[in-house]
Amino acid sequence: MRKLLVVAVGLLAFGTMSFAQATKGKNADAEQKLISAEKQLWEAWKNKDGEPFKQSLTDDSVMIDQTGIVQGKDKAVDNLTKMPCDVTSYSVGDIKVDWIDKDTALLTYKADADATCGGQKVPPSVYASSLWVKKSGKWQAAFHQETAVGPGSAQ
Repeated sequence: MRKLLVVAVGLLAFGTMSFAQATKGKNADAEQKLISAEKQLWEAWKNKDGEPFKQSLTDDSVMIDQTGIVQGKDKAVDNLTKMPCDVTSYSVGDIKVDWIDKDTALLTYKADADATCGGQKVPPSVYASSLWVKKSGKWQAAFHQETAVGPGSAQ
């Protein structure tokens, strides 16, 4: 039984590595589209424009900000337009795309911002992740979270 379990785990690991290797390079166009879409949402945030969020988020999306507040699509768009942030500058970098399957990709990156939301300064740096899914031929963000970079964090 133990031998069978070891073989099964090995096959699963091999299959996952094979999928990652098979998709590497083949998804370069899709990766660039996803990175561009993610950056467009940051620009929309800066410009207090809720429309790109309405178009890009799945109806059941979940967003968790750096303070732990969880919001769905409607609440996030509502907050963006009713309580907009004043964004002086922002940058998004070190973006990595990991493929879960052919229709699901996880973007992870670091973002820096000089911004104030609701009279409070936002953390100057966050680690962020966004899960994008392809539904009916269109890429949409289903999940996004940010974690503030604290003192002593590896940067």
